Amino acid sequence: MRFKINLKICQTTQRFLLILTLGSLLSCLQENKYDLNTNNLNKESSPYLLQHAQNPVFWQKWDPEVYRTQNETNKLVIVSIGYSSCHWCHVMEEETFEDKGVADYMNQNFISIKVDREEHPDIDQLYMTATQLMTGSGGWPLNVVCLPDGRPVYGGTYHTQEQWMEVLGKIQKLYTNDKSQLEEFAQRVAMGIQEVNRFEVNPEPQPLSKSILEEEMKYWSREWDTLNGGERRTQKFITPTKFNYLLHYQQLTQDTNIKEYLEKSLVNIANSGIVDHLQGGFYRYTVDPEWRIPHFEKMLYDNAQLLGLYATAFKVFQNQIFKERVFQTFDFLQRTFKDPFGGYYSAIDADTSLGEGRFYVFSKEELKAAGKEDFNLLLEFYKIDLNVSFETHFYHLRQAAITSEFLEKHQLTEEALHTKKTEWETHFKELLRQREVPLIDTKILTSWNAQLIVGLTQSYEAFGTKKFLEEAEAIYRFIKTAAFKKNLLYHTVQQGTPKVEAFLEDYAFLIQAANALYRNTLNTQYLDDAEQWAQITLKEFKETENPFFTFTQDPTLVSKLVSIDDNVIPSANAVMADNLWTLAQWLGKEEYQNQAQKMLEAVLPNYQEGRSSDYSQWSQLFAKLAFPHYELVILGPKAHKFAAEFQKYHYPNVLFQSSTSPSSLPLLKDRFVEEETHLYVCENKVCYLPVQTLEEALNQIRELED
Repeated sequence: MRFKINLKICQTTQRFLLILTLGSLLSCLQENKYDLNTNNLNKESSPYLLQHAQNPVFWQKWDPEVYRTQNETNKLVIVSIGYSSCHWCHVMEEETFEDKGVADYMNQNFISIKVDREEHPDIDQLYMTATQLMTGSGGWPLNVVCLPDGRPVYGGTYHTQEQWMEVLGKIQKLYTNDKSQLEEFAQRVAMGIQEVNRFEVNPEPQPLSKSILEEEMKYWSREWDTLNGGERRTQKFITPTKFNYLLHYQQLTQDTNIKEYLEKSLVNIANSGIVDHLQGGFYRYTVDPEWRIPHFEKMLYDNAQLLGLYATAFKVFQNQIFKERVFQTFDFLQRTFKDPFGGYYSAIDADTSLGEGRFYVFSKEELKAAGKEDFNLLLEFYKIDLNVSFETHFYHLRQAAITSEFLEKHQLTEEALHTKKTEWETHFKELLRQREVPLIDTKILTSWNAQLIVGLTQSYEAFGTKKFLEEAEAIYRFIKTAAFKKNLLYHTVQQGTPKVEAFLEDYAFLIQAANALYRNTLNTQYLDDAEQWAQITLKEFKETENPFFTFTQDPTLVSKLVSIDDNVIPSANAVMADNLWTLAQWLGKEEYQNQAQKMLEAVLPNYQEGRSSDYSQWSQLFAKLAFPHYELVILGPKAHKFAAEFQKYHYPNVLFQSSTSPSSLPLLKDRFVEEETHLYVCENKVCYLPVQTLEEALNQIRELED
């Protein structure tokens, strides 16, 4: 998969990025521990690395301890990065890395290292950014050639066997005959990375005015696909962060155009080919602008975020298809992704031995056998055009919206159509049971599981279904038990063993999860945990030159990585800023509020002519500060009941805090009355007279908003 990503440009270096002078990182392998003359991946637990364990290439795993001494061979280094569910990673492995001639050339002339990008997102980010700056685009598999000290001199994505051999041959020839040219290029890259990771803080920051958001929305809306939903792209990703911000912004402005665009987008997506209408869950993206044909892998981070997105959207639109997708996705995740010990796996592959997506599609004959005398009705219901097929002979199921017009056209009742749909699905599912099942990546990632906790709490808020909250709490307990050892948080758990110390994203999303659990359970242990994680993050990841947090604590990386852009997964820095702002309100810690505001102010220069869509997670915090903001305090024996009722509404600019007992927390202090439940509406922590019903409190909020 290839894509383009916006990055801060260094004018003098064409936005070149240094892969951090990894310097001594990629050096010779220690004697008696690693053997350059063998493939050393067979003892790894990462499914992606194990997929390459039988390659004739002498792959080594990424291990900083391995590369500290001087590279005595002085060979160039290949760093190849991918993930288990990556289709083009599979293709390149089979076409290129399984070839003995290619392997012999690589083994003779290079040190070859395989990296699971989900296990080492820091290494992936470094080399991906370098490749984007060298070529203007990136993707996976990511293949980088480096000097012995780790500085990159070439970066690219998928290569055919012929392309790969040509690239390696030219670089090796240049390395043999004119090292100085490669050295010069590596130095330019070094200058680039230093520039890209430098953030200049304006001593007089721009005011946080809602007019900035209003102006940027004008530019951003020009990119919207008002026919199909989402943005105008050849490939369509759902990008939950953007939709969440639009739900937030629309609720504050009551903009009818945004509301119309949101509903159309989310309905189209919910009925589209990006949804698995048989087994549940969302695929990663579609390869067409109409959301018809997906790239069939399913990722935990997508489905975790989409639980929350559709749950929140249900609050606004009360559309039953949104509720259906939430429950279907949760059932799919529990059935397919859940580890017996409580965590959730990372991904399920798009490929089987029959090819990409073949598990999920059906032939014309299979469709006829399912539909029988209702074959034409089946085609219309699942929006199948026999003239448009997947890889010539196969068809993918979508779902038509069940409207009164559809029912009248076919002279059906909802019950009769439901019966037919059940019969069709039973037939299709029986076919699936007879097929080879795609590989599941059993890595359990702390950050992605924390995102799932948030999605489940949002689902609980919208529907009041206890199983969502119970599962969220169970996952949190799993993380604290399995991924937190000897006061260290780990990024991944594989086969019951924690591996790789946590990155910024793990702490940021875990704090967000703890905050969400506190909000929905009123259990202050979650609030205590959130503050503990926040203190660790401030101590270990806080930058000194700017208000942001660095991606990793790894001391072997010479230059630090600071990422602020929101992508399919929101920026950990943006999530952290919102975490600190929320904790500041609950705990009364002014330093947290100041830190969050400084981070947001430092991002504002990037808001220009539609670029705000790359900072949609930041914009949610921006809206909290730029628009009027209120607090709702609920105290007394009915606090939990009223809190749960309040959560069914979408008030993005109302932060609430509740307790069933006396509390010393600033918003709650000295307001508890025995055997009575009082609700206080506050503005900037100045509270109005209490009321005793939620409806009265909501009326106060509505009056303030008007």
